Amino acid sequence: ASVGGFVPDYQVVVDNDRLLQYDLGISDITKVIKSNNNDTGGRILLQNGYEWMVSAKGYVKDLDDIRALVVKTQNGIPVTIGDIARVEVTSTIRRGVADLNGEGEVVGGIVMLRYGSDVYESIQKIKQKMSELKIDDVEVVTTYDRSSLIEKAVDNLKITLFEECLIVILIIGLFLFHFRSSLIVLIILPLTIGFAFLFMKMLGVGSNIMSLGGIAIAIGAMVDASIVMIENAHKELHKAQQNKSEISNSDRVSIILNSSQKVGRPIFFALTLVVVSFLPIFALSGQEGQLFTPLAYTKTFAMAVGAILSVTLVPVLLIYFLRGEIPSETKNPVNRFFIWIYNPFLKIALKLKYIILVLTVASLGYVYPLYKTLNWEFMPMLNEQTFMYMPVTPYGIGVDLTKEITQKTDKILASFPEVKTVFGKGGRATTATDPAPLGMIETIITFKDEKEWREGMTYKKLMSEMEDALQIPGLINSWTYPIRGRIDMLLSGVRTPLGIKLYSKDADDLEKYATQIEQKLRGSDLTQSVFADKASAGYYLDIDIDESSLARYNMSKKVLLEYVSSAIGGMQIGTMYKGVERYPITIRLEQNQRQSIEDIKSLHIKTSLGPIPLSNFAKISFRESSSVIKSEMALPVTYVYITPKDGVSPTAYKEAAAKLLSDVSLPDGTYIEWEGQSEYLESAMNKIVWIVPIVLLVILVLIYMALRELVTTIMIFLTLPFAFLGGLFYINYLNFSMSVAVVVGFLALLGIAAQTAIIMIIYLQDSVSEFKEKYADEFNEQHLRSAIYQGAVKRVRPKLMTLFATIAGLLPIMLSEGVGSEVMQRIAAPMMGGVVSSAVLSLLVIPVLYEMYIKRKMINSHNETD
Repeated sequence: ASVGGFVPDYQVVVDNDRLLQYDLGISDITKVIKSNNNDTGGRILLQNGYEWMVSAKGYVKDLDDIRALVVKTQNGIPVTIGDIARVEVTSTIRRGVADLNGEGEVVGGIVMLRYGSDVYESIQKIKQKMSELKIDDVEVVTTYDRSSLIEKAVDNLKITLFEECLIVILIIGLFLFHFRSSLIVLIILPLTIGFAFLFMKMLGVGSNIMSLGGIAIAIGAMVDASIVMIENAHKELHKAQQNKSEISNSDRVSIILNSSQKVGRPIFFALTLVVVSFLPIFALSGQEGQLFTPLAYTKTFAMAVGAILSVTLVPVLLIYFLRGEIPSETKNPVNRFFIWIYNPFLKIALKLKYIILVLTVASLGYVYPLYKTLNWEFMPMLNEQTFMYMPVTPYGIGVDLTKEITQKTDKILASFPEVKTVFGKGGRATTATDPAPLGMIETIITFKDEKEWREGMTYKKLMSEMEDALQIPGLINSWTYPIRGRIDMLLSGVRTPLGIKLYSKDADDLEKYATQIEQKLRGSDLTQSVFADKASAGYYLDIDIDESSLARYNMSKKVLLEYVSSAIGGMQIGTMYKGVERYPITIRLEQNQRQSIEDIKSLHIKTSLGPIPLSNFAKISFRESSSVIKSEMALPVTYVYITPKDGVSPTAYKEAAAKLLSDVSLPDGTYIEWEGQSEYLESAMNKIVWIVPIVLLVILVLIYMALRELVTTIMIFLTLPFAFLGGLFYINYLNFSMSVAVVVGFLALLGIAAQTAIIMIIYLQDSVSEFKEKYADEFNEQHLRSAIYQGAVKRVRPKLMTLFATIAGLLPIMLSEGVGSEVMQRIAAPMMGGVVSSAVLSLLVIPVLYEMYIKRKMINSHNETD
């Protein structure tokens, strides 16, 4: 779709005085041009056995052909169009202009991509095609290229994925001190990611910020089962090596298989739980569904593959790689350090168990107050690293003023040393998808590499400086990003983060009440900018036809209407063909004969009674009225555009604005609706409030299936609020707002938190069973305390390995500052905080609860025996 520049117009500029001199009307010239600019066919002529197609060529070829057309013959002398008019090439009326860097007009091209096409692949093809085009004296400058954003986002996540894999492998090696064991994870991790990519390919899931992000947030958790399997095999083999001087190969295989079976089933269920907890994301629809479905797919692929490989391939790899002397857990200084730290804390917790439980319950009381302090937003704004500046101009401005404003603002923006190009578009491009009026200016600002920026400069600071530099009287500034701005305008028609749609049966009330709303909101401390549509500021020259006057002169409305559209408006009356190119032929009066209202009133029209002034047939006057007519839901509508101040969430702004607008009294039939991010959020939350309870119910069922014991199931389930508290603390610490992305992070956290607690319960159950088997009927409370200590402190290694693997998998995301990091950090933050808090609960509170539970069972068993 082209934008800017000029389209040639072969215009017949008629002198009205000469028309009257030769007793002609505009319609006479129109008729002559239409009847002398055509082709026709005479079917076929058979000659020597062949068909000869008969074609009569009658199109005009150039300006001279038009000038030579005879309008009438007077006294035997032909009167041509050239005698009464100037025939020249001018430009058609322009509805759009384009400027580059404030240096003057340019012609632009906007590529319109088909729905569902691969954006990146299409852009590469465009670049290849452009490189093949060699146009003399024409410089082609790329002013917006989305592929750079795609490349930066994907590269950022590729680096993050690599860093996560490396850190996870290092952690495993650090805890196990066994190189070949690290090789198992080195095989499982890329294999899991590879299968995830394979499933992406099979199901047509594209590689983008969200799909790669799904793999990124799953890196640590996807190998948890493998870690537990490897660690448990280490433990069992080392125990066997202590009991026997030498272990046969068959014994070694048997020990590995038995250790895998012991933890395989519950850990498989634990990973399945992580997968299932994320499945409700598929229930989201609308914008949030489009955003997060790719992430849900890839995380599900990764976790499902990780779970399957942990119980199938990992035992096989253990048989091949776990050979020779297995080092003792206590020989590793890392393990000794954490056991040394954990030991006294657990002993204190077991002694002061009621105080610990009271403090735990009390801390959960802080969940709701902390949650209420957080703001809500639909989604964090993705920094596209390209700005879109859209100032609001007065309605009704002409092309010359649009050009002047566009060039002026572009020049100011281009003066910033960080700016690479500034492409300003005023009005519309030649496409049905762009109905913008001349007053709508859209400016795309691209930047140089950040290495070339001034020291300490950021995108946020740069936008603020640009805002200060563009304080131009008559303009209200509005800032967004190219993709975000397009999405907002397509979804709601509102191009700012927030907006109000004012509906009324009476169109005259719209501007009145919209202005009242604007004035109220402008007084708010939370408002950066607010402006109401001035759609009524359209300027009209009305020609109100008097039918009785027409009747007196025996004229029809059609004659008068055609005169107005041709003589004043410049109506197209034909087409000039230049090969495959087509240009309009128009007719119009000289500019000095139609420049003012007085000129138009004095125009004479040919009638049967002679030339009569136009003012005799119509009342001609100026009028102000709507320049744009908007209607939705069968009612006229106008918009109020709102940009909250930085750091103010749309939801918080809406709540504050509702109080300010409470005293604006709207008449019957007039009402407002909010649009923008607050409404997107409300739509998403209507689904999320149903999704979360279903997730919790499914998690409860899966925990029970993994442990087959009701009390321990409830014990693990009650750890989830504590994980939620940790997630809230971390979000509050980072000063993030709650959003759909954060909710997605919490859904991912639920499964991981439950998995952490399940691992602890598995080892406690295993340890208690061993002590019961060892001491049989002599098993007492002292033995129980030792069993709890053995299951918790002596098995701290696998718990910390899974904890640190998960944190290590999330850490590169939290430290990333590349494209897409805003969204991914909101997903990772609740997982990061929740994993830490749930780990603390699992390490300290679950052993306490489990000891109390087993002790109660022992008491009940003794009572039954007595």
